[in-house]
Amino acid sequence: MKRIILLAVLGLICAMPALLQDDGNCDTANLGEAIQTQLQEIEDDPIAALNEIIQLALGGLFDCSDDRQEFSGQAGAQPVLGPLALHKGFYIVKLTTEGSARVEATSLETCGKDLVSIIFNISAGQAINGAENLVQAEDDCTVYLELSKISASWTLEIAKVR
Repeated sequence: MKRIILLAVLGLICAMPALLQDDGNCDTANLGEAIQTQLQEIEDDPIAALNEIIQLALGGLFDCSDDRQEFSGQAGAQPVLGPLALHKGFYIVKLTTEGSARVEATSLETCGKDLVSIIFNISAGQAINGAENLVQAEDDCTVYLELSKISASWTLEIAKVR
C-alpha cells in the first residue's frame, strides 16, 4: 500500500511542471524543493509527509493556475474535470457541441451558489456555436465539473472576466 501511495505521489511530482503555469506567484523551484523535502521525510512519518505534499500541491494549483482553461472530449465520455482552482471573481463558461450535454459543478469549499449547481443542460443543436454562462466564485475555491449526457464531441472553456 505504501508503494502505491508513493508511486502516486511521485507521479504527481513528475507531472507537476506540466500542470503548473509560469505566473508571478508561481515558484516551481521552491515548490519542487519543498516536495522533495517531504519525500525525504516519508520514511519517518508517511502520513504527515503525504498530507504536507498534498497541501503543497493544492497551494501550487492555486498559485500557478491559469485564468483560462480549455477541455475537450468525445461522445460517450462522461468525465469529471478537476480539481479546478478558481480565484474569487466572475468566469464565463462556454460549452460548444453539436449534441446534448449536461455540466454540473460541485465545489469543495464555499464557492457560492453558482458553483454547486447545474451550469448547462443542453439539448442537441443548442450549443453548435457555443453556449455561455456567467458564474461567480465568491471566494478562492476548488471546484469539480461533472459532464454527462454527452452525445457528440465537445469543448468547454473557462475564462475569468477581467
